[in-house]
Amino acid sequence: MNRTRPTAYVRICAWKSRLLSRAEAASLMAAAEPAAIRRAVVALGLDAPLPRLLRVYRMTLRAVPDAAALLRALLRLHEIENVKLLWRTVVRGHDLRAARRLWIPLEDLATVAPSAMEAPNPRALTETLARTPYGVIFADAVRSFSGDGAAEPAFDRWGSLQLLDAARALPKHESLARRLAESVVRERDAEALRRGERWFGVSHPAALTAGAAPRGGRTADAVEIREERLRLCRRAFIGQPFTLAPSVALVLLAEAEMRAVRALVERQGEEVLDAAATRAMAGAGFES
Repeated sequence: MNRTRPTAYVRICAWKSRLLSRAEAASLMAAAEPAAIRRAVVALGLDAPLPRLLRVYRMTLRAVPDAAALLRALLRLHEIENVKLLWRTVVRGHDLRAARRLWIPLEDLATVAPSAMEAPNPRALTETLARTPYGVIFADAVRSFSGDGAAEPAFDRWGSLQLLDAARALPKHESLARRLAESVVRERDAEALRRGERWFGVSHPAALTAGAAPRGGRTADAVEIREERLRLCRRAFIGQPFTLAPSVALVLLAEAEMRAVRALVERQGEEVLDAAATRAMAGAGFES
């Protein structure tokens, strides 16, 4: 056993205890007006959900270096959204000011700076990104898609494949960590299908590997996948203390918390948005 794992597990469990509880989530759901929601969010220390998530990433990267490749692949699912913004602004000529508002600030964990949006042309941007994990996929997109919208599903597929590759590179005994990562790939495919986008074509082999292929040819809904992942996350903290699974589970629970908090804030007390908020909160794992 890795001698650092017991210490890391203690730190991971301590962070898990700080995640949003069921009672705290209920207080956000009960807030009926924007001002009340704002007060509740600030009181719970959730007014900056992304920096909170990044603290979880930093802690797990330091505490469990063996999980770094997988955790960075998860983090790249956020950064690939910034790469898509670069594609829209520099290659397709979309509004730069709007893109700046949408940029995801990953702080010291970023490998792409927002200044890349100021590249004068696609060639200059390709040269800039060549020094990042996105160099090859961006260069391929420039060659293959000529500035059209078909590049964005290619970026999404690349992110999913990067995560799947990292999961499959884990040792055989890290099967639970692998299943957790594969569930993210399956969810991304399910969400793309729900939105009517082109299927990435990644999740079917992932589902087979995880022993969770859809029955009767039916593709699982993202909510079902999140709920199953929550069960796997809870299992990671019961019987897998010295594997990579708890560190991966903590990050995924923190990701789910951020998604849920944002949904509750955006809901603004509007009951018509309850269904969307409930869907977004699926798999958040609020504990009592």
